[in-house]
Amino acid sequence: MQNLVLTMGVIIALVTGPLLPGMSTHITNAYSTTPTNSSMNKEIAPPVKSFILNQIVNKSKAAIVVGFIDPNGTRIFSFGNMSKAHNVPVNGNTFFDIGSITKTFTTLLLADMATQGVVNLTDPIEKYLPASVKVPEFKGHKITLENLASYTSGLPEWPSNIWLNNEVGVFNPNYNETMLYQGLSNTTLTREPGSEFQYSSFGIGLLAHILSLKAGLPYEQLVKHRILNVLGMNDTKITLSPYEIKNRFSIGHRGGKEITTPPIPEIVAAAGAFRSTPDDLLKYTSANLGFLHTKLDGAIQLYHLIIHSIIPANPMNYSEYVALDWRVLTNFGTETLSHEGAINGWNALVAFIPTNQIGVVLLCSCDSQDVDMHNLGFVLLHLTGVQNLDWRSKISIHTTPGLS
Repeated sequence: MQNLVLTMGVIIALVTGPLLPGMSTHITNAYSTTPTNSSMNKEIAPPVKSFILNQIVNKSKAAIVVGFIDPNGTRIFSFGNMSKAHNVPVNGNTFFDIGSITKTFTTLLLADMATQGVVNLTDPIEKYLPASVKVPEFKGHKITLENLASYTSGLPEWPSNIWLNNEVGVFNPNYNETMLYQGLSNTTLTREPGSEFQYSSFGIGLLAHILSLKAGLPYEQLVKHRILNVLGMNDTKITLSPYEIKNRFSIGHRGGKEITTPPIPEIVAAAGAFRSTPDDLLKYTSANLGFLHTKLDGAIQLYHLIIHSIIPANPMNYSEYVALDWRVLTNFGTETLSHEGAINGWNALVAFIPTNQIGVVLLCSCDSQDVDMHNLGFVLLHLTGVQNLDWRSKISIHTTPGLS
């Protein structure tokens, strides 16, 4: 691995007005058979379309699907094709790597198991690990499950022994449970858990492992059982079939070239190994907005709650916080929750404003070095104007080029 960076409803109408080259669109609606004039049902502004076509389709040679959701349903806009070899337009049914959006599934698992009393957020992690595993502490302060889920554990971004031949950025494909425990035992905390935000894929991978041990199920099966089956997200998975790879999976791009994305080791798959479709992530966003009520409602409320402040990094200069994995931006009038997912050749975003009942899903076969999905999401949610389309919102929290 080189430079690791780490259909819902029924088609009811075509968007009126001319479409630009490389663009297709359809409207899906799970709530009403009549579209309304809400802000999310309008076309993407021409300057934003131009940005997408110029920066993603033409310059990056990639594809993107933009999905909107509000109380009137969902609308999808698609730009670009699957790949050079599969010259077919992407759509709401296309698979994309979603990178670290995977992490929100992990913290929803935690919240669900906590609301059911299976675990407690304040439990020290050593409670769920073998006694032989040495868990680092800081002056007697222990790492808790909540610390792992909110990036306040004090753990680094990745365990030091995860790299193949000590080459930072290149995963050891044989990394396993024993090595994960060794990496944890050899880590020295430099501050008290809960005191400071530091992004850690290591922490989320470890959290998923702990929850899997407690539930007695492999991570992917646990996510499927507790989340995906409940929400009807049948096209969200880690492993795709040969048919899905050939016919429904787009190819990642970086710098205008198609690239291959090596797999993440299974033991830390929770850091970013899931694939999904725009349609499925719109279902997920629907549940997060409260449009879809399920037995996960209590867990969803729990994992939206703010845990700690983080460094602001947005063109609106909003204050920023972290919940159980979600990034929370606020002007102290409304809150926007978001999560980006980036891995070699791929970039994705789920973002929503609960009080405004609107959300956006972006899935792109483009690299985060080429396009900033978070900032594009801010513009599409009308949090900032099109003049900031080129603004780079990436928080400088990564100690290695890795998943975001």
